[in-house]
Amino acid sequence: MATIDDVRKIALGFDGVQEVDHHARPAFRTKTRIFAVIRSDGLWLHLPPERKEFLFAADSDTFVRFMGGKTPELLVQLAVISQTEMAGLLQEALDAARPQKRVSSPKNRGMR
Repeated sequence: MATIDDVRKIALGFDGVQEVDHHARPAFRTKTRIFAVIRSDGLWLHLPPERKEFLFAADSDTFVRFMGGKTPELLVQLAVISQTEMAGLLQEALDAARPQKRVSSPKNRGMR
């Protein structure tokens, strides 16, 4: 079972992450984006749509769907997930929140 303390310890252990207030809820962010929010009804995570859909289908009791605007959002039920699983999900959310680095094509380098 993962706890709020586990979430905080794991999230703050990532490079460049800080805890902030988000509508009177503890949240964890990079310089540019919040990737996790501790709520009374579960832990919200910023994950790509296809990953959320996979988790909803895999275990709808652990990964609860709710509508946040036009898109389904994910709430993880901490009482039924292991610390190891939680750490992996937090890492995924962090990776999804970080800006993607652009890689320039070799044929476009140096051309004007």
